[in-house]
Amino acid sequence: MVDDTGVDTPTPHPMPWQSHAWERFAASIAANRVPHALLLGGPAGTGKRALAEAMAARLLCRQPVDTRACDHCRDCRLRRAGSHPDYQIVEPAAGGSGILKIEATRELTEFSHHTSQQNHRRVVILNPAEAMNRHAANALLKTLEEPPDGMVLILVSHQPGRLSATLRSRCQYERLGIPSPVQARTWLQSQGVEAPEALLALAGGSPLTARQLAAEDGMERFEALAAALGGVIRQRQSAVAAATEWRPVGALETTRLMQQLAIQLMRAATDPRQRLTGYPAFEQLQSLLDGERLARIQADLLPLREAAEQPLSRELSIEALFLIWRRP
Repeated sequence: MVDDTGVDTPTPHPMPWQSHAWERFAASIAANRVPHALLLGGPAGTGKRALAEAMAARLLCRQPVDTRACDHCRDCRLRRAGSHPDYQIVEPAAGGSGILKIEATRELTEFSHHTSQQNHRRVVILNPAEAMNRHAANALLKTLEEPPDGMVLILVSHQPGRLSATLRSRCQYERLGIPSPVQARTWLQSQGVEAPEALLALAGGSPLTARQLAAEDGMERFEALAAALGGVIRQRQSAVAAATEWRPVGALETTRLMQQLAIQLMRAATDPRQRLTGYPAFEQLQSLLDGERLARIQADLLPLREAAEQPLSRELSIEALFLIWRRP
């Protein structure tokens, strides 16, 4: 469907592994006991954002079909066009610092006190909640302590433990975990992803992350990175040469890939059943690195990841990332 603005954004549906969470949400609507704040917490890549948008769609829809938004009423058309006056999505700007500052929550607070223009509800999705700095979180807490009538705030968090206990206590917490391997594999196959097992392993079981890896030729990238690291560890390639090769990828992305790779290698070192086969560079790294060394590598990568995320540290030396792997 395309509305008169020419924009069409399909309404997300809850993922198959979110059925129980959706049933509880639908029951709260049926009982007219929708909480003023919902916290959807769990690992990244499991579909929390899609669930939040499906919830918002249902809350705003005037002609729901069963427990879902109809996708056809005026409210649904406005929401899909990105122009619903009672709906906002608050998230960090693309390419920015990744931090939600106090200005964002002040705008949210102002929006929450507006009179609804279309429906009896106003809905805001805040994603990810842990991106708020301390001042933004404190400003949001004031809104949660005295929630305006008809306001529903849906917080999405990949790391709910980083939120203050006070803030979490003001929300109805929905804990959303990683689906079973069978569910994840079945869903990925329905998305056209072939042989998803290795991708799921690298994604830590998160299906949406695995799908993104597939779209980005993820296995090829990880195999290339593993080959470069193997060369550095065995001193067949210098850290400078490897860094030159990976500089176009960028420090932040290279660090993220290294962390995912190290986590999978640690799993394989602990449980041989987790070892990836059929990928020569992976197999080589699995034989070169033991669990103790991998734990140290992961610990060394963490501060470099944090440094790479800072806008003033984008020139983090990629050479330093490769040198971490070479140290005994």
